[in-house]
Amino acid sequence: MAFFLSFGHCLGMCGGFVMAYSVKLAKKSKFEAFYYSLSFHISRVFAYVLLGFIAGYFGSIFAFSSQIMGYVKFAIGLFLVVLGVALIKRGELLKFIENDKIWKKFFAKPTKFAMQESSFGSFVLLGFLNGFLPCGVVYTFLAMAIMSGSAIKGAFIMVIFGISTIPSMLGLSFVTNLLNLKLKQIMLYISAILIIAFGIYNAYLGFEATNG
Repeated sequence: MAFFLSFGHCLGMCGGFVMAYSVKLAKKSKFEAFYYSLSFHISRVFAYVLLGFIAGYFGSIFAFSSQIMGYVKFAIGLFLVVLGVALIKRGELLKFIENDKIWKKFFAKPTKFAMQESSFGSFVLLGFLNGFLPCGVVYTFLAMAIMSGSAIKGAFIMVIFGISTIPSMLGLSFVTNLLNLKLKQIMLYISAILIIAFGIYNAYLGFEATNG
């Protein structure tokens, strides 16, 4: 699901970052450009892991009671259904979910600084900050991290998510030409339907737990 979403959503959401730093890599050797680019994405994945650890720890607070965890799963399940619909419909609902006010307040200035620099450190910093960009897809897997009820499991979920997005993001210039818009939309729809199904399933599990 993460791999499909990376083509259907992530390319449009985070593609601007990738294209911006790709311009800076034009004068570097192929090996150096690849190394800088890979470092950007590893740093981005590290941000996801940090978020997953926090989300999983937050979920562990409720894990002491199966009934309370049931309420959490039910609420998150409903959220995933709404998110899946938003990914398909796009428009105002998705804009509301991916609100960037907090990101602008805390991350916009350091991101602007990193964009203006061309050092290796600036690429690593930019990748890390990219990981905090408000994104419905990231929220999907953070929701899974919360439901895992474990900081370690939450971090592992985000590792898998992050790694699954690297192929499309690392080869952005290639895959953009390889995949047409219709195919990207199909991949997005499949992923969104899986998110909705996963949300319904967890809402059901939550309902069962609260009434068990």
